[in-house]
Amino acid sequence: MSLGNAVAQNVTAKIQQADSLFKIHNFSKATLAYEDVLKVSNRISPAIFLKLAYLYEQKKDWLHVQYYLNLYYEQIPDERVLRKMNEIARDQGWKGYELDDFNLLVLLFKQYSGYLIGLLLSVGLYVFIILLIKRIKHQYIAFRYKALFFLYWLAITLLVNLPGRYRQVIIRKQNSILRSDPSAAAPPTEMVKEGHRLKVVGKSDIWYQVLWENQLVYVKSADVWIVR
Repeated sequence: MSLGNAVAQNVTAKIQQADSLFKIHNFSKATLAYEDVLKVSNRISPAIFLKLAYLYEQKKDWLHVQYYLNLYYEQIPDERVLRKMNEIARDQGWKGYELDDFNLLVLLFKQYSGYLIGLLLSVGLYVFIILLIKRIKHQYIAFRYKALFFLYWLAITLLVNLPGRYRQVIIRKQNSILRSDPSAAAPPTEMVKEGHRLKVVGKSDIWYQVLWENQLVYVKSADVWIVR
C-alpha cells in the first residue's frame, strides 16, 4: 500500500468516526474529530465546513461559525451562506460582510466564472484559428488586430488568476492592533475586536497589509485566519 493510499484511508476513517459522533449528537467530540481531519488533510468535502459551522452555532461561538462559513463559501459560493454571514456580522457588529454591490459581484463571478472563461477561451481559440489560416495563406494581418489579440489573451490570463489574488482574513484575536507599518514598533492606528473581515492588499514578513475603513494598515498574521 502506498503512503498516499494509507493517508487517504486514515482520513476516510476519521471522517466516518466524526460523522458517527455527529449523528448521535455528541457535538463536542464531533467538533474535535472534524477539526482533527482538517489537521491532516486540506482536500475534504465542503460539507465538513458546513457541519463545523453548525456545531459551533450550537455553542453560540459566532467567530468560528463565521470562519467555517467563509471556508465553505469559498468552495461553494451560495447566496444563502453569504446572507447568513451578513446576518451574523450585523448581529455581532462585525465589518467586512456587507451585502454591497462588490460582494454580490464577487458572488456572481464565483458562480459563473467557469462559464465566462470557457466562452472567452472559445472565442480566443476561434480568432487564433482565423489568424493562423490567414498566416498560412500569406494574407496581410494588420498590426492592430495582432495587438488586440494579444491584449485579449492577456485579459483572459488576468481573469483566470484573479481569484488567486483576491484574499481576505478574519480577525481571530480579541483586541488586535492595526499598525501603520509592518513593525511591532510602528504606531498603532486602531485596536479592533475579533470577527471583522478585511481585504488583503499585500504581505510583508509576518504582517498582512489590509484595507480597514478605507485605510491601508498592517495586522500580524498570527492575529488572523486566512479565508481565501
